[in-house]
Amino acid sequence: MGLIVFDMGRRVETPVNSPRRRVSPVERTSAVSNIENEPDQALSSDDLIYSPEGTTERQEHAPQTVAFAADIMTRNVITIRQETTIRDAYQLMREHDIHHLPIIDEHDNLQALISDRRILRALAEQRSIEHDSVMTVAVRPVYCTAESTDIRQTARLLTEYHIGALPVLNNKEQLTGIITRSDLLHLLSEYGPLELWA
Repeated sequence: MGLIVFDMGRRVETPVNSPRRRVSPVERTSAVSNIENEPDQALSSDDLIYSPEGTTERQEHAPQTVAFAADIMTRNVITIRQETTIRDAYQLMREHDIHHLPIIDEHDNLQALISDRRILRALAEQRSIEHDSVMTVAVRPVYCTAESTDIRQTARLLTEYHIGALPVLNNKEQLTGIITRSDLLHLLSEYGPLELWA
């Protein structure tokens, strides 16, 4: 299983209640193999997509094969320290248009995770967001995944454990990325054919 749990910088035992159905990596199907073997073709005017306002255009890329968490994770992860105030965390989220911030210590070890939902809860509870540390409302323990985790298993972890983001760790258990539910939606919209089965 690709689930890794961290609490205050220390790896803890993975929960024994594993997902009801395990998802295993599978071989590429002929549909994906055929896409990889097709030569690149020049783009035509049909390949251009315009925004509803008619001002922005972009080119569609050829479908790519993606298989692991490392293929779709956001690599430039914005992090905060334990002493960051709730207000400062919220301002950082607004500035970068994100919903989750990993909290790290002075040695860059993952300590906890803060979400905009937790900040909204703090506001509803009338906490002193100017003075209280994010650690007073942060999520602990943090469910993480490995770079080599299969994408379908990553999606299963997000839904099975009802979480919005999974920090991604390398084989040295260092934070290298983060995957959110939005990343999975982006995957569906950008990366070509996706075969689903039960």
